[in-house]
Amino acid sequence: MKSLPIIIALLVAPLCSLADVPSCLVGLWKSDEELTLADMRKHPDVSERAKALFENKFFGRLVLVFGTRYIGSYFPGEPQEQTKFEPVRVVDTGPNWVKVKYNLLGNDVFQHWGCDKGKIYSVVSKWEFREYFSPLP
Repeated sequence: MKSLPIIIALLVAPLCSLADVPSCLVGLWKSDEELTLADMRKHPDVSERAKALFENKFFGRLVLVFGTRYIGSYFPGEPQEQTKFEPVRVVDTGPNWVKVKYNLLGNDVFQHWGCDKGKIYSVVSKWEFREYFSPLP
């Protein structure tokens, strides 16, 4: 029963579909540390302090639930029933990417998401590198 909120979100969200959300984003994903760090290393302006933080198990743990109207995340080992789903609004879209707006701690946040060879990514940090996510069964 711990995964019930995730199952409900994945089954119900497509019924409330927003046509602008690419279907390749919808699903259950886990942060991919190897791909994310490889992309980060392509950005020479990332500070040494940030690299030290990011390369010390910062990525690779987060599980993401991406629906057509909501997004949620949690870390394995934490109670999944505490996963909070935030409604998202599409503000721009393309054939395999979307820019969404949602509320995080009382602030509007804009985030770019895309699909790439069976994985998804979000553009993160002020250096705008990609955090990749691999599909979970």
